[in-house]
Formats: sequence, C-alpha cells, structure tokens
Amino acid sequence: MTGPTESSDTSLERFAARVAHDLNNLLTGILGNLELLQLRATRNRLPGLDSYFEGANGAGSRAVAFAGRLMLYSGRGGIPPVPVPVDEVLARFTARARCSLAAGDASVLCDPAQLELAITELLANAAAAGGQVSIASAVAGEDAIVTISDTGRGMSAETLACAGEPFFTTHANGTGRGLGLSIVARVVRDIGGTLHIESAEGAGCTVTLRLARA
Repeated sequence: MTGPTESSDTSLERFAARVAHDLNNLLTGILGNLELLQLRATRNRLPGLDSYFEGANGAGSRAVAFAGRLMLYSGRGGIPPVPVPVDEVLARFTARARCSLAAGDASVLCDPAQLELAITELLANAAAAGGQVSIASAVAGEDAIVTISDTGRGMSAETLACAGEPFFTTHANGTGRGLGLSIVARVVRDIGGTLHIESAEGAGCTVTLRLARA
C-alpha cells in the first residue's frame, strides 16, 4: 500500500472506533429504557405490545452487533492474539457447510473469536448467494490455507471490484450484516495473511485466506 492509502485507512478506522463507542453509549440508554417499558407493560397487563417489543429488541440487538463489527474493523476490539488451531475453528461450522479439513495441527496467531467471526461472515455471504457451500483447509509452506466456496449466483466484475470496500453491500437497505468482507480483510491482515476472491456471474464464488502460521 502507498502512504496516502494507509493514512486514509487509519483515519477511517479511528472514525469507526469513535462511532462504535458513541453508538454503544446510545444503545445502552435505548435498550435499558426499552426493558423498563416492557416490564411496566407486563406489570400493567397491556395487551398487543409483544410484537412491537420483539421488533424493537431485535433491531437493538442487530445494532449492538454492528457496533461490535465497527470496533473490530477499527482494530480496537478483541483480546491479545494466541496460537489457534485452524481446523479446530473450522470444525465448528460442519453443520453449515461441507468441510474438507487438512490443515492438521497448523495454528495461526489471532484472537479466536475474531477468526470465527471472519469465517461466519464469509459463510453468511456464501449462503446468501445460494448453492452448495464448502470449507477446505490445507498447509502450504509457512501458511495455512482456508478456502470457502459456493456454487451460487456469483458476482459481476463491477461488484467484485467493490466487494471489499467498507459499507458496500448488494443487500436491500436494512437487511445486510454490515462490514462483512471488510471485517474479514481486517482479521486476515492482523494475522499477517492475504485474502483473494474469485467470482463470476453464474459461476459461484471462492474466497481464499492465506494465513501466516504461528
């Protein structure tokens, strides 16, 4: 990367951290008062409000999760990195994808929750694209290789070119997870690895993570 790009990225990361901090403060007040309101409605036996409370709490939970993604994107979330066996993390997703795990005892230095979140984001994208979803792992020299692929609708060249940009989405307003591939790119960068995406319309998508082994 060039100097100006790094400076721009750093500024955006600082902005994301500040927004996440302020958003969490606001959500604490909103969700706290919502809980009190729900208790009062229950105590006074006010009918017909359950669906509204459920919708409000669901939206609040999604906002909290998004604030967490912002903090992770800023590089200020998580715990100090530890050696984490790659296959151990990937094995948690056997119910969501066809798995072929061959990395053995290869580990990467990371926050395990962040690596799991990165895989979750990739699987969510793959599932949304349709088709069969697969996860594979292997070892190549000093790197652990993780591949997540789907046989879904794929991406156009224009979409693929923008896929890693913060806040870019092809989902309808309010239905996306927010910062998906940007989160993955941040986690991979912190591990000391690279991310590569191959896709074409009608031909599915393959995301390859090349992670430096611990």
